[in-house]
Formats: sequence, C-alpha cells, structure tokens
Amino acid sequence: MDPLSELRRDARMYLSRALNRSLAPPDWVSVNLTLQCNLKCTMCTTCYDVPRELSTAEVKDIIDQTALWGVKVFNPLGGEPFMRGDLEEILAYACQKDFYITCTTNGTLINRRRAAMIAGIPPEKLHFNISLDGPEPAHDRIRGEGMFRRAITGYQRLREADAQAGNPHRKVLANTIVHRQNLDSLPDLLDRLAALGFDGVQLLNLFRHGQDVPEEAGGLWIRDDDLPRLEALVAELVGRVRAQGRAGFRILNSVEDLELIPSYYRDQLQPLQAPCWSGWKELYINADGSAIMCDGQLDFLAGRFGDVRRQTLRQLWDSPELRARRAVVKECSTPCIQSCYLRRRSDSAQAIGRAAVSEVAQRARRRLQRLRPGGRVTRLDGATLTLELSDMAPWAAPWDPSTLRRFQEFSARSPRPVEDCFEDPMRWLEYRDRGYLDFGRGFMGFEVVRSVTEDLRAARLVFPTLALAWRGEPLAHPEADVVLRHVLTTIRDEGTFERLELRTDGRLLNERLIAIAAAFPEVPVTWIIHGNGLEPFEAPALGHIDNLLSVRGRAHRVVASWVVDQELDPWAFVETWQARLRDPWVVAGRLPERGDGVWFRRSDHDHFQATAEARRRLAEIAEVLDLDAVDTGEERPPRRCPGAFATPTVSWDGKVTLCPWDVGLENRVGEVTAEPLSRIWLHDDALAGYRREVRGKGVPTLSRCRDCHDFFSPNYRRADHRDLDGPLG
Repeated sequence: MDPLSELRRDARMYLSRALNRSLAPPDWVSVNLTLQCNLKCTMCTTCYDVPRELSTAEVKDIIDQTALWGVKVFNPLGGEPFMRGDLEEILAYACQKDFYITCTTNGTLINRRRAAMIAGIPPEKLHFNISLDGPEPAHDRIRGEGMFRRAITGYQRLREADAQAGNPHRKVLANTIVHRQNLDSLPDLLDRLAALGFDGVQLLNLFRHGQDVPEEAGGLWIRDDDLPRLEALVAELVGRVRAQGRAGFRILNSVEDLELIPSYYRDQLQPLQAPCWSGWKELYINADGSAIMCDGQLDFLAGRFGDVRRQTLRQLWDSPELRARRAVVKECSTPCIQSCYLRRRSDSAQAIGRAAVSEVAQRARRRLQRLRPGGRVTRLDGATLTLELSDMAPWAAPWDPSTLRRFQEFSARSPRPVEDCFEDPMRWLEYRDRGYLDFGRGFMGFEVVRSVTEDLRAARLVFPTLALAWRGEPLAHPEADVVLRHVLTTIRDEGTFERLELRTDGRLLNERLIAIAAAFPEVPVTWIIHGNGLEPFEAPALGHIDNLLSVRGRAHRVVASWVVDQELDPWAFVETWQARLRDPWVVAGRLPERGDGVWFRRSDHDHFQATAEARRRLAEIAEVLDLDAVDTGEERPPRRCPGAFATPTVSWDGKVTLCPWDVGLENRVGEVTAEPLSRIWLHDDALAGYRREVRGKGVPTLSRCRDCHDFFSPNYRRADHRDLDGPLG
C-alpha cells in the first residue's frame, strides 16, 4: 500500500476507536470454519458440535463480501479445519479472490490425496501453521498417543506434494504452546523443526478467562516453582531471536512479547500497555454464523453481537450491538497477553501526524531531486534489475515448471479456448475485457512498476539492465503494452536504465506491442525468445516474431535461446533462426553482449550431479555444432556471489529477493509495496550484512545461499564479476 494511503487508513482507525464508530473496515475477517476436531487436547475447551455450521456457499459468500469490502486478509480458523471435506475448495476460492491465507491445523488429517489438492493452490498464497506442543512425549500427552508422528507425516506430505507439483517453497510454521511439560525440551523441538524444514515457530501461551486458570490446563500451567526454568527458557529464546536472520528458521515472537511471558504466569501482567483494538481490527464470525468478539474477560462466545445469516458484514460492522461491545473493550482492565489485538500505528494522533508530515516532506524532496539537473548518481556497473510481470506461462519453464500449471488454472474458466489467443494475440485483450480471464493474482500491477521506476529516478540509482521476465511470460500481463511503453520511455528519457531485456516465447506478441517497440528504435532492447516454449504453437509464434523483426530498430537485437535439458536437433533450431536474424552468431554457454544470435543455454540444478550432467550436455551440443569455445560453467574459486550487489529480483506481488535463482522467495530482503527499492538496496542494514558476508565468506549465510553454486552458471551474467567493491562495496 502507498505510504500516504496507509497513513490515511491509520488515521481513520484512530478516529474509529476514539469516536466508537466504524469509519474504517477491519484489518481482517476471521471465520471459524468448524468447531469440530478429531483430537481431544487436554487444554482445549473451544471444540464442540455446532447444530448448523456455515455451508460452503455461506463461507464463499463471506469471502465475496470481504473481497468487495476491500479488506485484505481473510483468516480461516477452527476447530480442526481439515474436519471439513470442502476445506480445499474454500481455501482455493479465497486464494482466487487474491487473499493470502494462513491455515492452522493439527496436521493429523493431511493424507496424500488432500496434500495433492493443497498443492494445486499457489504456495505464495496459502501457508500453514501446524500445532506442535513439544517433542513427541510432551505433545502426545496433550493430544493423544502417536499424534506427533501423524502431524509430522502430514507436514511431510505437504512438502512432497508441492515438490511433485513443481511448486516453489510453501511457508509452513509451527504453533507451539509454552507450558510446564516442555520448559526443558522446547529448544530441542525448535532445532528438530528447523532440521525438518519448517520455516519458523509462533510461540503461544495457555489461555485463560479473566483471573481464573482453567481446570483442564492445570497439569500444563506454569506454577511458581517452575518460574526459574521458564525464565531460563525465555532468556534462551530471546537470545535466539536477537541472533536470527531474516531467512531460515525463525522465532516469530518479538523480544518484547517473549519477555512478558514470566509476568503472565506470575499473575503480574497488567492490562495491555497500549489500546486494545478488538472490535476495530477484526470481524470474527463463528461456525454457527454468529459474530463474536472479546467480552472484556477474554471470552469470545460471551461477546456475541449479531449473525451473518441475518446481516451483511458491513451491517454487522455498523451495528449498535458492536458499538456496545467496543465500549466494553475501551474500559477493559483484564490482564492480557493477546498482542495480536494491538495496532500501535493507530494509537497516537500525534504520531500519525508526524509520520504524514515526514512522508509529504520526503515526497517533496524526491520531486525536487527529479527537477534538479545535477546530483550524485549511483551506477551499479553490470547490475540487472528483474521485474516479474507474471508468474505463469503457457509453457513449463525449466527453472520453475509450475508456471504451466498456474497458467492452466488461471485460464480454466474461460468459455473460449485460450489457445485461440496464440493464433491472434489481440484476442488476449478481448478475453481480458470480457472478463474471461481473472487477473486478480500472479501479475505485477502497473502502479508497482511505475513506483519502482520513479523511486530509482528520484534516488538517482542506475541499473544498466532492466529485465521484464523471471518465472513466467511477461507478455501475458493484462497491461503489457502500458508497461512496455512506460519502461522504454524511462530508458530513453530518464537514464534510470540503459537497456531492456525481455524474455518471451512470442505466442502473445501482438501488433500493439510490436508498434510500441518500433516507436523506440534507439532504445537498446534484447528480445530473448524462449525456444523451448514454442511447441506446439511454433508456426503462429514465429509469425508474430517475424512481424517484430520486420519493423524493429537497429538498437533492437533478437536472441533465440534453447535450454539444453531435453533431446533436440540443434542444427534444425539453428536453421530455423539463421535466415531470420541479422548476421547471427551461434554460442553455447554464455550470452554475448552483441547482436543477434542463437544461444544454447545450460540448465541449472540444486544438486551437483545434475549440474555436472547439464555441463556435459552443453559440451555435447557445442561439439555437434563444431563450436570452438563453450562456457559450461565450471565451478572454479573464488566462490563470490554477486547476488547481494547486482541482481535484485522483484516478484509480481512486490517481494524483493537477491537473485533469479530464488524462485521460492526464501531469501526475501523487503517488499517494494512497503518501502522504496532504493531504500532497500542502498540502506538496509541486513542487506549490508549479507554483503559483508560475501566479501568474507563468498556467499551470504542465508538458507538458499549456503550451498548455492548457481553464480558459476553461464546463465548468470555476473558470474565472472570479481570486483565487488564498487558503489555498494
């Protein structure tokens, strides 16, 4: 969200609480999909049978209302969500509405069939929290014999199904309650979860209503004589949080939240030392359709105030009953550790005002910088900024095969065959305008592209190459023509970039895009044609590319590429393109920086044996073609990765990672929807630390980087770049 828009929302939330009115929608809508569970956990009192649970249609209606309302987060809860046979349908529907979902489960009901269904939902849109309350003995005493192993098996099935589907990494966390029986063993559990590939843990506390300790939690409740062990555990957890990086296994709790835990069990915790936003931050629908919230004693069922079967979400939000419940919250004096109901950004009108003044001043400074002809320019020699316009493609990309599956899901509801668009790409725009294709996810908004280019221009930060590519087909973007015109104009007039690189298979290369490209003959553009993706529509794709070739400017070059990961007749591929291109070269290995050509590329793999096989295949192609020189990407020291210096890659939804090899977005360093790219790339402390690690160790100590050798690949343009002591050094 734009910073000023976010500040306006913060101000509306502040006024909502101050005046006890509904001047802003909630931050999220939560729904208990069911209150049934297959387990009988010793500390749980929230699972029971509901006479008439919300139906599939009713849950979808709530999702529709939430999306139309402009609320950005839909939160499915339980009970155990997998007790519902329609869970996967509900989750997929919510993701199609562009929600990012976290589903909390005990993990024991995830069989292979259900894991395969989950794998059909985009990993970046659906995450999981799996409840694990200690190492196996402690967990099973709470949840039942054998439940720890069943939960871990369910987790592993999720991972296996994603791997079989060719999905990027899906975020899976553990939810772990701190209790009397795991005080000594919790660190060992965290180490095991990290080894299993969990992304992190959210530590929780035993729940109570008011001052009373629930009877069923008595055997787990931390008593006075347990407090020294608790304090030792908290000290270790705080140390881990302070030492952890952005990537790898992480404890999600803040240091401040962890340090409150001993006070909670000493009964010394005061009411939240900040306003509670229960009733303003969340609209919570129970499994029976009733709207619920905290009653001031941490009892949500006692805080009923309406029914979604009789009222719309907005009517519930504006109801006098909710206003009465909020008045109770404003006067609440119950000791509470539920920090999820804090909203510190809206606590102070003065703080909001100061932030708004600061943002306006920063914008004014950036405008003045753009108007001034002088100023210091930071040029990142050899660097490439990659913007992912789309994460899907009508072909399976060798670096991310799930691109094809995402494209098929995206176009499945079209009443007309999407293949028609490959014959006539202008039909793609027709299908877009008729609503046949749902562009709600998987495509970078033009406003994001524009904000990135304007930010770099204001910061006078120059990336020589701008690449519109990555996991998917950029020309599938619904506003590809608008984006193309904007970036070509930026290159020509602003100097933020010096050249454009665009990777496509040509199927959706329409006459409008060709005309825009032809209007900028002086702008250096490299069109890299993904030859592997042409079949079975090679003839129409070549026709579109021939139209481009007939009008392109002298500064435009075309490279036909083939990733050598399957059988092919290299001479046939060369002959297809030699007659079309201007004095073409033929190479195997590294892309030359000159003219047209035919480029046989090596495939890249995570395993050294597969990489060695890829080098061998590329060498064979070079021998067949009688090429004198071939760069197969032999791994020779020094091991120095340029990713943290030279190859920022921005996903369609704004996440910034260090290089194009991180297709699972494991090593995110920021989001351009939250802060400017220039600020991330030039001033982020963590990123500066990664650069120091590269200079000292060769690679950052990040999960995706520790064993990576992809920077030796000839596909990595800066693999032979040894001087990392430039503007960012």
